[in-house]
Amino acid sequence: MNFKKKQFTFGIIIIISSIFASGCASPYLLLKQKPTLALQPNEGAVLFSSKFNNRGRPDQKNTFWVTNLSLQEINQYKSYGEKRIFLIPYPKVNYIQQDDLFLFSLKLPRGIYKLTSFDGMFRTFFGTQYSAAVNKIFDVVPGKISYAGRVETDFFLSGGQQTHETKIVDKYDEDQGRFKNGYPALQNRTIVKDLIY
Repeated sequence: MNFKKKQFTFGIIIIISSIFASGCASPYLLLKQKPTLALQPNEGAVLFSSKFNNRGRPDQKNTFWVTNLSLQEINQYKSYGEKRIFLIPYPKVNYIQQDDLFLFSLKLPRGIYKLTSFDGMFRTFFGTQYSAAVNKIFDVVPGKISYAGRVETDFFLSGGQQTHETKIVDKYDEDQGRFKNGYPALQNRTIVKDLIY
């Protein structure tokens, strides 16, 4: 390998490494191992869970692995001079394997947001990429930790094409315990229930 190729390869490795490092250090994520949750005066937290089912093979677990989620700001608290769109990586540590359940805990500035999609891969030999639309709206209230529901997605084949159906369900009692048991930072905090829609 000549010097220029080595430089190019090294440059690519550095770029990829910095992308992964910045993703893992997302300021919007609360990780399970973090002992405290410090909210700024204008910040709140939102919690939700997600489950992915294979309707064609109900016995088959771990159908879909989330790599990131997309959020869109729908914010009436500031001028529309800007609107942010977030692409937040999903940390593997927040996955509960025995229940095949993904837990999401986000710290965000005050506002109204829309969870637009989950992006990930099917756990097949080829690892097919897929984006599952959600369109779930939730509020972030300063100083409060809100539960926004469970997003349940069923995958199935239609005309030979992969498609999905998503619903938002209220699993507050069940999920609240999971969050408090799994996250030391939430054990002594009040989790309020947002509108489930």
